[in-house]
Amino acid sequence: MVPGFSRSISLPLSPSRSGKNSRAASNHVRSMSLPCQSHPIISNLEQQIRVIRSFSANPDASFLWIEAGLGQIEAVLTALEEFLHLGQTQETLSQAASTDSLLEDFLLLADIYSSFVSTIVSLKQHQADVQSALRRADKICLVSAIKSQRFVEKEIAQLSSSLKNISKCRPPALASNALEAEITGIMAEAVSTTAVASMALFSGVVAMSAAASSTKTSSTTRLFRKLALNSSSNSRVSDEEFGVAEKFEQFEVCVGNVESCSERVFRRLINLRVSLLNISTPSL
Repeated sequence: MVPGFSRSISLPLSPSRSGKNSRAASNHVRSMSLPCQSHPIISNLEQQIRVIRSFSANPDASFLWIEAGLGQIEAVLTALEEFLHLGQTQETLSQAASTDSLLEDFLLLADIYSSFVSTIVSLKQHQADVQSALRRADKICLVSAIKSQRFVEKEIAQLSSSLKNISKCRPPALASNALEAEITGIMAEAVSTTAVASMALFSGVVAMSAAASSTKTSSTTRLFRKLALNSSSNSRVSDEEFGVAEKFEQFEVCVGNVESCSERVFRRLINLRVSLLNISTPSL
């Protein structure tokens, strides 16, 4: 909160705060001094931020965790979009110096998620190629597909690194009053939390992809050895080989689910930026 200001966001339905509430607010999850008992939309946004923070702080290398995390990010963005629809939020942001910075952050997030969706599509295709090569016992195609998959994993890792620019909650530009500082502050925090969670999820996708095609498991290692000694690509495959192929098929389905979740997050980001752009440049 800007030094010297003592006012907090007070929207319709927000109860007046006593001195005790003001002291409690200073211990709130955020650094800003929004009231703990506030407008339902603000309370929901704060709750979603807490949830995604806790979620990203406890990673679990599974696609269920990744899908759930993308769902939580979508929930944060949905709550943020509702926050933008409040009249006082719009009035404040239309004159705030930090609006341009927020617009840049949303553009960067949208661009990164657009690229992430594209890489997930490629990853799904390479997984299908791996599965096909395993079923046909085609070593050359298998090696090529895994090499392409590794390249996609590096692309996703680079996208994760790109999020570092907005993963730290930057202090808002000099605000004209406490209300502006708090509104831009909670938005900056939502953006930062989204970036941190996205970094964790992208890293999770890379780890799961690498594990799915890793030759460190005994069954896959034995399969590769057999393929290396096999000169006929048309030979029949064993039950073990079919079992490995089935695991890759399951991975392909999971990647498809991540693709759908990522597309929804991308659309939310686009909607948010459009809404914020409309606020900063109202039609005459």
